[in-house]
Amino acid sequence: MKFINSRLLVNDFAASLKFWRDVMQLVPKYEDASMGYAYFDTGNGGLEIMGRADFATFLGQVAPTSTPASYPAAFVFQVDDVDASYTQLVERGATSVSGPLDHQEVGVRSAQVADPDGYVVEVYNALAKPNA
Repeated sequence: MKFINSRLLVNDFAASLKFWRDVMQLVPKYEDASMGYAYFDTGNGGLEIMGRADFATFLGQVAPTSTPASYPAAFVFQVDDVDASYTQLVERGATSVSGPLDHQEVGVRSAQVADPDGYVVEVYNALAKPNA
């Protein structure tokens, strides 16, 4: 596994974007207000911000759940095989949040588990690009 970035789940995406972009002066490498998501390359890894309700939708849930599964943060790891990594994590005692799903809109396959405090750990990899 390789740790790649941290994702902060926020209640007010616009205010958070303004803070990280304008106050902290991080330059967004990707930003999509309609999905409540922005990615900043910090040089040593990335920082993502994502609206809490948008993250629940990404997981296939109708609305964010209450604590401890309200996703106060998500720690994202790039892996070679999402399905195998997810299975191994669950077998080792991680609580499943969302099994492996393809997210064509962002070009990734991902799965999420939670630690004992409810912090989300996501494993992901890029989807293969279709032949043109």
